[in-house]
Amino acid sequence: MLYPFIWMIFTSFKPKMHIYLAGLLPRKWDFSSYIQIWSEIPLVRGFLNTILYSVPPVVVGSFVSALAAFAFAKIRFTGRNILFLILLSGIMIPFPSIMIPQFVLFSDLHMVQGPLPLILPKLTGNVLMIFFLRQFMNYVPDSIIDAAKIDGCNYFQIFRRVILHLITPALAAHGVLWFIGSWNDYLAPTIFIKNEIWQPVTVMVAKFNEQYAINTHVPRIMAGSVMLLVPVLIIYGIFQRWIIESVMFSSVKE
Repeated sequence: MLYPFIWMIFTSFKPKMHIYLAGLLPRKWDFSSYIQIWSEIPLVRGFLNTILYSVPPVVVGSFVSALAAFAFAKIRFTGRNILFLILLSGIMIPFPSIMIPQFVLFSDLHMVQGPLPLILPKLTGNVLMIFFLRQFMNYVPDSIIDAAKIDGCNYFQIFRRVILHLITPALAAHGVLWFIGSWNDYLAPTIFIKNEIWQPVTVMVAKFNEQYAINTHVPRIMAGSVMLLVPVLIIYGIFQRWIIESVMFSSVKE
């Protein structure tokens, strides 16, 4: 599983003709591919745009998703299960089937020139995250909720003071996975972002790779891929412990 990534990294440091030579390690280390990519495209601007599309919307959307999951898991109200099934059915609708209506909507609102089409939909939450957090909260004993009610807490206080601490590993794990998906998103930015100033790094690097795919300059293409991969690996490494813990049930028992 790791070999393709290792090959990609080492190939990015090889001269163009050396990729056909035997051996994994470069015989001659060539850093021109990275110099070229930094000189040809505004990577700093691209990374800042990608962070804008990934971090604030995912943080807000994760909080909204946690609130919705808490409501579906611990608040008894009429039609709760039916409403949850309707919400869950949205997973079956693929993005390509709604991207044209979304484009028309954002175009009528005159938003296709800026970053809002990639930010606003994420602020309302993520259906998959709501589903997994709801399953996680189902294992939190109701006695804890009842004890908090006796102490005078309302539902939001219960969520903030009790539930939020218990679901932190799961919330962080699914937030990171959502962040990785937002970071790697290529289709939506190519549709909604018409102004090159607001393009994320994925679109910039893809255009860079297309330029060198014509003359099969593999080291240039691999260098662009490495630039996209490194930030995701760093984020995943930092939150790896929480991602693993998210698959474990809460240790609180009745």
